Parts: sequence; structure tokens; C-alpha cells
Amino acid sequence: MKKTILPLFLLAFAVGISSCQKCAECDNCPLGISGEFCVDEFDSKADYDQAVSDAEAVGCDCKEKLAGS
Repeated sequence: MKKTILPLFLLAFAVGISSCQKCAECDNCPLGISGEFCVDEFDSKADYDQAVSDAEAVGCDCKEKLAGS
């Protein structure tokens, strides 16, 4: 019984993680524009990273988080 608990826990954890997506929430932007960027909204992770970098370059305060889908 104990040998099956760990694999079942790991499986449940993996399923939980896969249902989350990486997002960045940007606040305190100039002109009062704020928003959230999520990886699945872009063609690639590089495009997502560039959008977050651009937002930070104009003065936004962006924090990465995981969001459920």
C-alpha cells in the first residue's frame, strides 16, 4: 500500500502543474494601463518574454505567477 501512495501523489501533482500556465501581471504602468500576459496567448515563450520585457521597459511593474486554466 505504501509503495503506491508516492506514485499516485506524484501523478496528481503532475496533473495539477500541467493545468497551470505561466502568466505575468503588470501594474503601475504609465497612463494607467495594466494587464496580464499569459504564455498561451503568444506564438512562443520568446514572444511572451519580449512582451513582458517591453512592458517593464516602459515602466510597468510585472510579476510572474502561475494561473489555472
